[in-house]
Amino acid sequence: MAVFSTQRHMRVHAAIVVLVLLAAYLLGVTTTEFLHLLAAIAFVMITEMFNTAIEYTIDLTVREYEPRARIAKDIAAGAVLMASIYAVVVGTVIFGNNENLRQALRQIPHVPPRPHLSHVQLVLMGAIFLAVFTIWIKWRTGRGTALRGGIVSGHTALGFLLATSIVILTRDLAVTLLAVALALLLAQSRIQARIHSPMEVIVGAALGIIVSWLIFLWPR
Repeated sequence: MAVFSTQRHMRVHAAIVVLVLLAAYLLGVTTTEFLHLLAAIAFVMITEMFNTAIEYTIDLTVREYEPRARIAKDIAAGAVLMASIYAVVVGTVIFGNNENLRQALRQIPHVPPRPHLSHVQLVLMGAIFLAVFTIWIKWRTGRGTALRGGIVSGHTALGFLLATSIVILTRDLAVTLLAVALALLLAQSRIQARIHSPMEVIVGAALGIIVSWLIFLWPR
């Protein structure tokens, strides 16, 4: 479809849909919950398609700046935002009440004691390592600047470092869902702003998760 080939937002949504449906399958959500997820997903996709159609129509018919055209685009984008918020609420309610997910969180190993280092200090050490490593990678590859671009999304890496640390330390389902949602929102913003490609964001997320896991759970 043209909307998938021309709109990066739709490709991002499609990737998220795959992850959500995979999580739903692995966690064994009920048929009713699965249908609610599908309805929320369809709602987001449909509003995104209408938003794209409206934008193209306005661009074809309006040659100069027109405040009403800008308002029309803003309203269409607002519809997508409302649909996305609804999808997040549905996902939070469904996964937040999933006993399999609760059980998985309980099985996270306890954080071993670190003499003379608090949890905050460990997170700061991880953040400093990520910053240094990301800047070094950008310097070695000659791509991006210290705060923008490059083959690794440093902002995404930091977001997932914090989210994973929160998951490991709290093992609380509600806090976990909120932390992961914020990290995903940060990652999506880097893609939508065309600062990073999806692969660069995925690499950053993986890096943040690995560093957090190592600083908290690596045996000493």
